[in-house]
Amino acid sequence: MIKLLVMDVDGTLTDGKIYMGQEAELTKAFDVKDGAGIVLLLPKLGIIPVVITARESKILENRCRELNITELYQNSKDKLSTLSEILKKYDVDLSSVAYAGDDLPDIPCMEEIRKAGGAILAPADAIPEIRSMAEYVSAFKAGEGAIRDCINYLAQRNKDDVEERVRRAIDWILAGEYSDGVLPDGSPYTIQEYTTKPEEECVLESHRRHIDVQYMIEGHEEFRIYTTNCLTSAGTYNEEKDAEFWKGGVVASHSLLIPGSLIVVYNGQPHKGAIMNNKAEKVKKLVCKIET
Repeated sequence: MIKLLVMDVDGTLTDGKIYMGQEAELTKAFDVKDGAGIVLLLPKLGIIPVVITARESKILENRCRELNITELYQNSKDKLSTLSEILKKYDVDLSSVAYAGDDLPDIPCMEEIRKAGGAILAPADAIPEIRSMAEYVSAFKAGEGAIRDCINYLAQRNKDDVEERVRRAIDWILAGEYSDGVLPDGSPYTIQEYTTKPEEECVLESHRRHIDVQYMIEGHEEFRIYTTNCLTSAGTYNEEKDAEFWKGGVVASHSLLIPGSLIVVYNGQPHKGAIMNNKAEKVKKLVCKIET
């Protein structure tokens, strides 16, 4: 799951041309589509943009401020060391990093990220050494939409990664391969025991950051998925529990969970469980949360 997008500047975010005057650099050319991808798409994907460059530029500072990029590192003579400090700051490993670059100074970072299972990205006009090691080479040149294209790729990559993790979670749960509150990939789960209730007493909620995989161990309960139409907020978002509460809404699907039943609830999908079927009864259910 990619959490950081690290980008070089000259030859990646720009076309690589440096326009110099008598005093200093005069201008840089950035692509508006790249900027829109950084501002509008990365936050939705939960990916933090990071810029690391060996040079220093006031123009770059202004552009990063405009794009709400707070992680800007200039004058970096050792990009791998700079990256290591960033990883410590965000408590992530190299497998959660995507790196977009175009030339030799980017290779040390790229080699370590590739070995860890992160994503290596490159514009169409990157040097051959970079293109040969990249997981994805954009059809667009640097400064001409390459970063936007790479962000689109990451969106699909993260989606595919989450779907694969959901499939693995289902296989592990059905095989009984879980213990101590975590699945083999580290996804947390809880065993919940409670008594079902009348529908009007149950909570309608959704999650922003997680997918629920729910497996019924004992008992019976009704479970409803709602459309997002006609919902009214029933309280503030609970960041700690990743829970958003609602009232109203239209039922999209209605299931009866029995021992051995399994249901997947995607993030943003309003749902209501613990509904009694004819009479109240005690149930036991495994609920696994997969981060998106």
